[in-house]
Amino acid sequence: MLFSGYAYNHLEMADRDTATGVLGLIQAFVNSVDLQDGPEELSHPDALKAWLVAHELMEAGPSVSEADLRHAIAVREAIRGVIGANTGGRVYPLDVATLNEAASASRLRARFGADGKARLEPEATGVAGAMGRVVAGVFTAMADEAWARLKLCSSPTCRWAFYDSSRNHSSRWCTMATCGNRQKARRFRERTRATA
Repeated sequence: MLFSGYAYNHLEMADRDTATGVLGLIQAFVNSVDLQDGPEELSHPDALKAWLVAHELMEAGPSVSEADLRHAIAVREAIRGVIGANTGGRVYPLDVATLNEAASASRLRARFGADGKARLEPEATGVAGAMGRVVAGVFTAMADEAWARLKLCSSPTCRWAFYDSSRNHSSRWCTMATCGNRQKARRFRERTRATA
């Protein structure tokens, strides 16, 4: 079975707070594009396949189409929207419909393992099954109180998913050094113009 006991550690996000386990996988999937500065890791079907195989969400055999790529990106952005609710954002009906469709297309089913623990597993293979594993991961992560710590950067041009490790769960930006300072400088300029 793919995805069992997944431990996540992504060195490319070392300057930003990173979750572990299933939550880390969800964070990595959402952050497979840096909306503000690039790059897009899922730039073509072969890149999507490589990403899914590397993250143990799919076997190496099945081919990946342009339609699969569009579907995966839609699921990714729907998850970004749902994470936004953790920072006071609105969950849009399209995001909910996209995630429900991905769950249906993958034919997610509750299964019990030899250890007696229940989990959601897709019956579909390929990208549909991989997206089912991601959606099942979101479902599992939401049941944990750590889910509320997965947030989107408050910078409207960034929207990076970050893990809020602050004691009082009040972080607003992925990093204070970049997005936090940009937002504070922008507000300062606006106040200065308003008083001039």
